[in-house]
Amino acid sequence: MLFAFRKNGSVESLQCLALETYDFIRHAFCTRRTGVSKVPFLSLNAGDHLGDREEDVLKNRAMIADAFHLDSRNLIIVDQVHGDGILVLGDPADSTGKYASAACDAIVTDRPGLALAVKTADCVPIFLVDPVRRIVGAVHAGWRGTTLKIAAKTVDVFIKRFAGRPGDILAVIGPAIGPCCYEVDEQVHEAMMYDKNRDRLFRPLPDAGKWMFDLPLANKLHILNRGVPEENIFLADCCTACRKDMFFSHRAEGGKTGRQLNFIYIKNSCNKNYLTR
Repeated sequence: MLFAFRKNGSVESLQCLALETYDFIRHAFCTRRTGVSKVPFLSLNAGDHLGDREEDVLKNRAMIADAFHLDSRNLIIVDQVHGDGILVLGDPADSTGKYASAACDAIVTDRPGLALAVKTADCVPIFLVDPVRRIVGAVHAGWRGTTLKIAAKTVDVFIKRFAGRPGDILAVIGPAIGPCCYEVDEQVHEAMMYDKNRDRLFRPLPDAGKWMFDLPLANKLHILNRGVPEENIFLADCCTACRKDMFFSHRAEGGKTGRQLNFIYIKNSCNKNYLTR
């Protein structure tokens, strides 16, 4: 068993057992359960600008922060744009408010206490960890970000910015829509034309111009291509569309739903007061 559901306070999440062996980090792929949002955002919706009440979203985020003993100001939730922009949080003098509206789809840091968070409702959440250099990253990969190889580019940041080695890096691919449920059209199929693994990723359907696409596998293969060993990559293999009782699914719920929060952070064992002002 590579993953297990855990409960912290009232918040239920899926966690990778391999990461639990490293006591300097915490992580969670949160479920949709035990929040305060009403239908159709029932119930632990962390996504704003979707039509949910702002006060309910803030309560849900505060509930998550409290369950994991985080200062909610240190929950870094950027403005995801389905691109390949990567934000590196490096300078301890920067306040976290500086990053709140950053338009990007991946975040990397070696700073303790900052919870790097991505919101998903079918897209792929990915955590990257270098336990040797104590670096963590969070990636949001929809089909557009996947065609841009955002997961691989985030591995590159670990290597080039922090002198990491691919053999030390761990990658955890969380709950996302699976090849059982992710039907795509010509636009997506053509966007992956460059990928040498395209035949492994798409299963043609009887209807012309339609395929089933394995989005999690595409990201795994991109990470492998950067030299991360296969034994260092952990795939949740949990389809959000099949389990809309547990996770939000944009596809299965007709586009009107919430977003679950997925986050990872380095524990702060030293000075917790310098992080925000």
